[in-house]
Amino acid sequence: MSESSASNEKKWPVDLEVEALRVPNCTDRNAPQSESISLASVWQMESPENADAALAGTDSSFVYRRDGHPNERTLASKLAKLHGADNALLTAQGMSSLSAIGLAILKPGAVVWIADELYGQSVNLFARELEGWGARCESFDPTCAEDLQRLSQSQCDLVLVETISNPRLKVVDLPQLANLTHQAGGLLAVDNTFATHLLCRPLDHGADIVVESLGKQVNGHSDVMLGLIVAKDPVLHSEIRRRVSTFGLASSPLDCYLTQRGLMTLALRLERACSNTNELANALAEHKNVRAVDYPGLQNHPQHEQATQMLSGGFGWMLTMHLDAGLPVQCLFSALAPDIAFVPSLGDVCTSLSHPETTSHRGYSPEERERLGIFTGTIRVSCGIEPPEWLVSKFVH
Repeated sequence: MSESSASNEKKWPVDLEVEALRVPNCTDRNAPQSESISLASVWQMESPENADAALAGTDSSFVYRRDGHPNERTLASKLAKLHGADNALLTAQGMSSLSAIGLAILKPGAVVWIADELYGQSVNLFARELEGWGARCESFDPTCAEDLQRLSQSQCDLVLVETISNPRLKVVDLPQLANLTHQAGGLLAVDNTFATHLLCRPLDHGADIVVESLGKQVNGHSDVMLGLIVAKDPVLHSEIRRRVSTFGLASSPLDCYLTQRGLMTLALRLERACSNTNELANALAEHKNVRAVDYPGLQNHPQHEQATQMLSGGFGWMLTMHLDAGLPVQCLFSALAPDIAFVPSLGDVCTSLSHPETTSHRGYSPEERERLGIFTGTIRVSCGIEPPEWLVSKFVH
């Protein structure tokens, strides 16, 4: 195994940290220092004309929580700025965001290309559920030149990839993929959950849509479910917003409030988590029970150079290790890190372990998992912000 660098040469811009810390009305010396939680489900209107204009989007008044609420507007506005966009939408969860995108873009006969190593439910949504609406799904490897050539010469309405894939942590060349997608007449949507706006801003690299599960690292405390959609085109933004309302995919005020609070400490948490992941990756690379480690910061990672160019301030807080498959599944965790929780999620302040074969990628066939390099001994690690020496000691003992 090769050693990795603690962080990239490029640090995320300082203004991204400052913007995340700014409270609403920060120049008003009589304003509260924290955002209030607005739990209202409906608002009084001045007149029928006022209601009509608000529901049409030509008036900024609130009408019904399903169509927007103060906590959503505040957080969405902030995240739009952080992603370099004019507008953003919040939904009930990450899967709600992907659903709204699919419902807004895919029509009968449309073709969506999905990266062959996506979160399992993302694959279920597009390859199974939305195919029932008449869309067709093609799987491809966005890091394979032959597959990219195939994409460029085929029908393409939507391409969905992850900035850093789950769980093998491949890093996509977004500018190249955006160019090929646009040449084929499609839109590029990027699930940026494993990166956040601090490590990568996909719109800057040519993507048309960014989606994130904000309940992961952005919130960071495993007490929220919330999704983000950032669409570059204002017309597409409006089309997606309409689906969010019509299909009841709207966000919760409390979850928006908690996510905004978590956003304020994201830079501090992410810096420690990325550093911890780097140290743990190097330690596990020398571990006698670990066959291989997937981590973009390792110099022998297939997309290490690509990750160095695409990511800023670190190589992420996720790593995946591959153990000998001889141990029964129930013994894998106790044998390696008995003090680290088994949690089928990621992005918490506490480090956790996950087992893709039986959780996130259980919907893949055994043949598909084998082709992707996901085996019984594959374990994903979401690194938290514990003291690094404590964390490493829990794996190397």
